[in-house]
Amino acid sequence: MPLIQFVSPKGGVGRTSLCVNLGVALGRLGYSVFLVDLDPQNALIRHFALPGGGEHGLIDYVDGFLSNEQSWRHLSVPLEDMLSVVPFGSSLTLPQRQASLASPGWLLPRLRSLEETSHTLVLVDTSVLHDATSAPLTQAADLTLVTLMADAGSLAILPQWEAALGAPPPAPWKAAHTDGRLGYLINQIDSRSPLKREIAEMMLERFSPELVGAIHRDEAMSEALADQRPVILQSPFSAAAHDIEQAARAVASRFPLYASGGVTATDRQSAG
Repeated sequence: MPLIQFVSPKGGVGRTSLCVNLGVALGRLGYSVFLVDLDPQNALIRHFALPGGGEHGLIDYVDGFLSNEQSWRHLSVPLEDMLSVVPFGSSLTLPQRQASLASPGWLLPRLRSLEETSHTLVLVDTSVLHDATSAPLTQAADLTLVTLMADAGSLAILPQWEAALGAPPPAPWKAAHTDGRLGYLINQIDSRSPLKREIAEMMLERFSPELVGAIHRDEAMSEALADQRPVILQSPFSAAAHDIEQAARAVASRFPLYASGGVTATDRQSAG
């Protein structure tokens, strides 16, 4: 079961929106997709107009005897065909519960419990990384997608990322980069001004070997979020939807429906 982690070094870059829309697009390609929200903002569920708004979620099962609950299958909310979501839950829950979510030993068995078939994909939306050298799932994830916005703010943090990628083993980012398990999503590409166009071109060139998707600025994304719908469903012929579908096909090329029994990061660790 491939595990795909979405991370971002700063907020406001559209990480959650891309996680949701890529999940929808992958479901339409034939994968069984679980979207898992590890961000205390509980924002993932807000992309779907569901009653209750994800008030209860996985964080409610990280306390006392409930911490022994091994499966999160009963927490998943089915959305459309081939797509389900596991909400984070209320961000008002005791902060100390969140410590378990940073422990791969506690977290991974629960994520793996979501596996239904050989073509199940688990997409995990994490919170903003305050330390670019680590993330709870980096070593275990079959693919880590770093979301950056094509703007000066994201450009300014590139030296920090370069340093993280150049760190000596066993630094998790270095290992993911070396193993080909690191990819980039460049969001909100805007060619209307020379400066923004230059920044976009610079980032696309820098990340071209690991680039998974380039999504152009499109008002359809904001309109879809306001209506609590993925843009793939609300505006399927928009530029953003087209770019996201291209990115989904790039992800799918790495995990070709997994019917052939490919090797996951878990398999690599077991072999080691």
